[in-house]
Amino acid sequence: MMAPELSARRELLTRLLDTYERSAMYRRAPPWPRQVRLRLDPGAFPEAFAPEGRERLAELRAAAEHLERERAIGVVRSKGGLYESPEPKEVRLGPEHLARAYALASAFGYTPLELSLKALSEHAAASSARTVLPWVQSFLATVSLELARGEGGPLVASRERLKQDWRDWRDALTAVVALAGGARGWERVVSERLFTDSKRLASIRGQVAGLLSRVDPRFADAAPEDPQEILEAYGVHRRPSLLRCAGCAEMRVGGRLYRLEDFSPSAHLPEAWAEAWVAGVAEARVDIITTVENEYPFLAYIEEAGGPCALGERRELVVYTGGFPTPTLSAALAQVASRRPELRFRHWGDADAGGLRIWWHLRCTLAHELELFRTTPEWLAQQQERAQRLTAAERSDLERVRQVLHRAADASSRDVLEAVRLLDTLLALGIKLEQERY
Repeated sequence: MMAPELSARRELLTRLLDTYERSAMYRRAPPWPRQVRLRLDPGAFPEAFAPEGRERLAELRAAAEHLERERAIGVVRSKGGLYESPEPKEVRLGPEHLARAYALASAFGYTPLELSLKALSEHAAASSARTVLPWVQSFLATVSLELARGEGGPLVASRERLKQDWRDWRDALTAVVALAGGARGWERVVSERLFTDSKRLASIRGQVAGLLSRVDPRFADAAPEDPQEILEAYGVHRRPSLLRCAGCAEMRVGGRLYRLEDFSPSAHLPEAWAEAWVAGVAEARVDIITTVENEYPFLAYIEEAGGPCALGERRELVVYTGGFPTPTLSAALAQVASRRPELRFRHWGDADAGGLRIWWHLRCTLAHELELFRTTPEWLAQQQERAQRLTAAERSDLERVRQVLHRAADASSRDVLEAVRLLDTLLALGIKLEQERY
């Protein structure tokens, strides 16, 4: 256990240096407009000013005196009374103290922010040499430059987070380069190959997904909200990817014939069957494909229709997207749209920014008009009493989606105009509504 006087010195140095590293004074050439300050008062050290805190207060004051003699800090003292000596009431850190303060703090195990930033900057620069993708190279070059300047830049992280979690950010950059370069497979397998730790990728999933959603051009207009959905878009799976659908179609797999209508209430097909599914759907008596965002509405809709055979009789196929569709499902739907351009496609999703992003992602993937089904401005107005209020962030999110749609090449298409009308209704009413409320 550290002696009380050493503990007090460590605390003063740590708090001053932490404040400095978060402040506008960090890396600023002298003179500074103001020094970093820490008052020795009840607000900063409540335990030292408690009835039982006399010893702790004495230790802090003694530590301040010692560090001042070591030229590691400056001390401001009280005036003192007639029979009292001035006591330290505030400690300050200026540019003239930095070198000595860091040297003394390092003896207590303090790690300067500079070391974390340097390690991350060098890693970003080295990682750029392992990719040929221009957008990844540009991103890493910017990251390296901003870190060298002492800022988080495109990492969108505070200095405090960069210092505390620099190893997470380092591994997140490694994963971004690998996934952008084509790493695919089960999450734990990919993780083991990248980090020799099968659980590492899962622990930094949010950071990896956040970086990819901000810098990958494919997500410029719409990105999934769920980090796992973003990794799924890169072919990194936590669980087997399935094609879930209901209707009537025949598929030939391994010399055998399978019928979708034999699966009740819906078919759960392995993604390896995607090619056979595309061929079967393209040849089937299907006039309309309805994609559904969430599981309960998907199953309820099948039941409401009377099951797979009833859907087949009305020449409809229902497909569950599970939020943002996986790359396999997206590619399969796009192939069906290419083979059967006369097909109608419609999408039933949530009346919120996420639901509209999924609709837009599907529409761009299909390169085909995608009608809004059930989630209409009229339905929204009728059900507004059951809706949730929009937060400021959700409102901003909807505004961004609307800007994307206004800039779209086919902004005058009937389905895009309907989506804009839905957006305007959401913003005007200040609400959002899940498709389950239908």
